Amino acid sequence: MKNFLNLDSPFMIFLSNLTDVVLLNALCLICCIPIVTIGPSITAMHYVTLKMVREEEGYVVKSFFKAFKENFKQSVIVWMIFLVITLVFFLDYRILNEAGMEENKLFAIVIGAIYLFVCLTVMYIFPLLSRFENTLKQTVKNALFMSILHIFKTILMAVIYIIPFILLPLHYNLILVFLIIGLSGPAYINSFIWKSIFKKYEPEEIKEEEIVSDEEFHIAEE
Repeated sequence: MKNFLNLDSPFMIFLSNLTDVVLLNALCLICCIPIVTIGPSITAMHYVTLKMVREEEGYVVKSFFKAFKENFKQSVIVWMIFLVITLVFFLDYRILNEAGMEENKLFAIVIGAIYLFVCLTVMYIFPLLSRFENTLKQTVKNALFMSILHIFKTILMAVIYIIPFILLPLHYNLILVFLIIGLSGPAYINSFIWKSIFKKYEPEEIKEEEIVSDEEFHIAEE
C-alpha cells in the first residue's frame, strides 16, 4: 500500500495527470465561451498537454495562460478565418445540395471533401502554434505539409478529437463527461502522437520552455 501511494507510483502519476486534464478541460471550456477566443484556448490547451507528455509540465493554470497570451493574436486570426471559411462552405453546400441537379450534388461532395482537408490542416495549426515560433504563413504551410506527410496519423487524431462530439448527443450523462474531459482528454491522448510527429522536426536537444525559431523549422526543406 505504501508503494501504491508513493508519488512516483504509476497510480499516483495517473491520478495527477487525470487531475491536470480535468482542470485543463475546465480552463479551455471557460476561455472558449467568448467564441472569438476558441483559437487561443485550443492552442493553450495543446501547449499544456504537449508539456505533459514530454514530462515537462509545471503549473497547469500558469502554463495555460502563458500560452494563451503569447499565441493570442495568431490563434484568433486562424480561428476567425476558419469560421469564415466554414460559413462559406456551408452556404455553398446548401445551395448546391438544394438545387437538385445531379452535377450540383457531385460538386457538393467535392466541396465537402475540400472542407474536410481544410479542417485536417487547421487541426495541425493550433498545436504547431503552441510548440513552434513561426510566422503565420509558415505555420499554415507547415500544417499543410505535415497533414499530408503523416496522413494516417492525421486521420487517427481527427477521429479521436471528434469522438466526444459524436457521443455527446447519445445520452445526457455524456454531457457531464464532456464537461470533465471532453476537450482536454482527446488532446492529451493525441499529444503522444503530436510528440512523435514534432520530434522529426525539432533540434536534437530542446530545453524546457524553449521554442524552435523560424529558421530552424521548415517542413518543405525536410
